[in-house]
Amino acid sequence: MLQIAGIQSVSAAGIATATAAAGVVYIASLWIYRLTLHPYAKYPGPFLGKVTSLYGAYHAFFGNIHLDVERCHQQYGKFVRYSPNGLLVNSARGYQDIYGPMNKVTKANSYIVHGEGNIIGMQDKKAHAKKKKIFQQGFSDVALRKHEGKVLGEIDAFCKKMLENEATGEQPEGWTEPRNMSLWCTYLTTDVICKVVFTTSWDLLNSAANRAVTKTLATVTHLIGIMHQTPLLQRHTRAAIFLPHLAWAATSLQKYSKDIMRSSSKIRKEDPSTDDVFRLYVEAKDADTGKPALGRFDVMINSANLLIAGSDTTASSMAATLFYLSRNADAYAKVIDEIRTTFSSPDEIRMGPTLNGCVYLRAAVNEAMRMCPVAPQPLWRRTEAGGCLVDGEYIPGGLNVGATIFSLHHDPAVFEEPYTYDMDRWINRGVEDADVAAEKERIKVLTANFVPFSAGPRQCLAKNFAMMELLLTLARLFWRMDFRKSSGALGKVGEGGKGLGWGREREGELQLKGYFTSHLSGPFIDFKARETVSTAAQ
Repeated sequence: MLQIAGIQSVSAAGIATATAAAGVVYIASLWIYRLTLHPYAKYPGPFLGKVTSLYGAYHAFFGNIHLDVERCHQQYGKFVRYSPNGLLVNSARGYQDIYGPMNKVTKANSYIVHGEGNIIGMQDKKAHAKKKKIFQQGFSDVALRKHEGKVLGEIDAFCKKMLENEATGEQPEGWTEPRNMSLWCTYLTTDVICKVVFTTSWDLLNSAANRAVTKTLATVTHLIGIMHQTPLLQRHTRAAIFLPHLAWAATSLQKYSKDIMRSSSKIRKEDPSTDDVFRLYVEAKDADTGKPALGRFDVMINSANLLIAGSDTTASSMAATLFYLSRNADAYAKVIDEIRTTFSSPDEIRMGPTLNGCVYLRAAVNEAMRMCPVAPQPLWRRTEAGGCLVDGEYIPGGLNVGATIFSLHHDPAVFEEPYTYDMDRWINRGVEDADVAAEKERIKVLTANFVPFSAGPRQCLAKNFAMMELLLTLARLFWRMDFRKSSGALGKVGEGGKGLGWGREREGELQLKGYFTSHLSGPFIDFKARETVSTAAQ
């Protein structure tokens, strides 16, 4: 028995050794291929990025991927091999070649993480275009005007809240207590998108009962951001094993989505005249067959998209604008004065040419979105059969290529002092006649490199809605009240500082977590009912 057991033991050990050796040989062979024979072998990049996709997933996990990509571009140049099968480019021409209307790429396989039927992850261009026509109807100019009243109602409630002390609900005579604006802006934008899409909401502005949904939304984008960077985690079953502290959020989001859809359906049943985006999607018909264009699962999964796209992204841009204006007195004074001299009352602030003509307000928002883009990660695309040119470089078919908006927005060759908030860079400088052409070219170059909503057929389909919400909210807020950054330690929350790591040490710069969308801490802001037409930030 001992001898037999010994033989069995040796055999088991031998099998284990052989398996381990085979694994080592396989990994070594794979790494050698990726380093020497792969089509991307000629491009520079971080060593670990060349051999394993876990490199990008690691930086996505810690929310630093946008900074690491920026560091790589500074070290290696325009083209960076960031993963075994992924090449990044940092140029306006390259960005348009990848994401523009004439691109010869499709969504990378990493987009399967969004689920079948999700418009974000659709790879078939014709199928995507057909579905996009349906979803765009909910955010057309006609739809925006129809829903403007809902949006303004939530904005006015938000403004009222900003002037109240949270504990008492009363308005103080002077400055309010500090407000964490990344949270409050998320409460607002979540309530707004819910009212527009579902007619109902969780009333986050007035009730803390359902505010946990904002943590769910943030955690989902963190999870998706990691899954996007490596095929090893692009199935939710694997993510549940290796990232259980994040994977719970996907199930939680489904529950929240189902609950609010049920509430919306109940409202529509009780009042058939109810008009919202959800109803439009439920009743949409296929132009060819006349049958429902979207199944129940399609409606649910894409409605969940809207909760994410319509809440934390807009909130980040709003909070970023408040952060930078509260720290730049000259910019603050220009925007405040423009709003208070253009409109005689907050009720006048509505969609239209007058609001769109507020050049300082628009410049302030643009510069905040440049500094703090809402989609900071690489947005991978797969080249079609036959390959394509990306900024003059031939990329064979079947490979991933991409860019980051963060690096494009911080290119010093385009944006002078890219880490400095300078809203005046977006303002026509009114130069002498001899320099008119040069000034037009300057603005043209800035605009070509400014893609806060991405570009081409896959850009954010609700970008007009997002800008409407941003401009309306900030204009009504600025008309009604003065604001300043909070004093002491709270005033420093969210900004860079010594010892925070590469790319995070600039004081006065808002720091973001680079998940699938950007996430912020702070800023903390104090408010006070306006007293004068123009008040400098303190």
